[in-house]
Amino acid sequence: MTRRTWNVAKRYFFPVLAPGIFLLAFGKRAGFIFLALAGAVLYFFRDPERNMERKPGIVYSAADGLVTDVEEIEEEWLGGKALRISVFLSLHNVHVNRSPAKGKVAKFEAIDGGYAPALFEDSGGNYRHKTLFDGEDGRFVLVQKAGMIARRITPWIEVGNEVEAGERIGVIHFGSRTDILLPADEYEPLVKPKDKTKAGLTPVARKRRA
Repeated sequence: MTRRTWNVAKRYFFPVLAPGIFLLAFGKRAGFIFLALAGAVLYFFRDPERNMERKPGIVYSAADGLVTDVEEIEEEWLGGKALRISVFLSLHNVHVNRSPAKGKVAKFEAIDGGYAPALFEDSGGNYRHKTLFDGEDGRFVLVQKAGMIARRITPWIEVGNEVEAGERIGVIHFGSRTDILLPADEYEPLVKPKDKTKAGLTPVARKRRA
């Protein structure tokens, strides 16, 4: 766990730790349940190092999880057809998100919406953060979608920041989904539905070369 993930985790950690200690102080075995929950919170907000040489022209997963969709959609921020790669993060996955490629944050928008379970199709309309990057291989968009439990997203970047491929950019709390959107005529997917990914490590798309 890093300092930034601890700053997020502590809002959940102490409210379950305190009653656990209180119950145990009075000899109540139920206190162990709360201590286990406190430990689960710390585990959920773990933030392992992810070091590797990242190649130009390759887009990496923004999240640990399971690929649910690889499809083409319309995306106004990219001016037309976009390749969308969606990854579902379950509760046991690391929830720190990483930049799919090197670039500069050009635009950010927090969009109100529902809080459907992240694996369901309706989660496309969930509360989300949408970020446009000017990458060295062209523009790309990352959408971070909140789930039904905590309904929060903590960003660590803002407009004007420059990020490296695989750099930590934020965390979604307790269940979520990420979408990477790329110009459809410029990129080809390297993953398919049901593939598993690791943030900053798994190549998910490749720039087509002329």
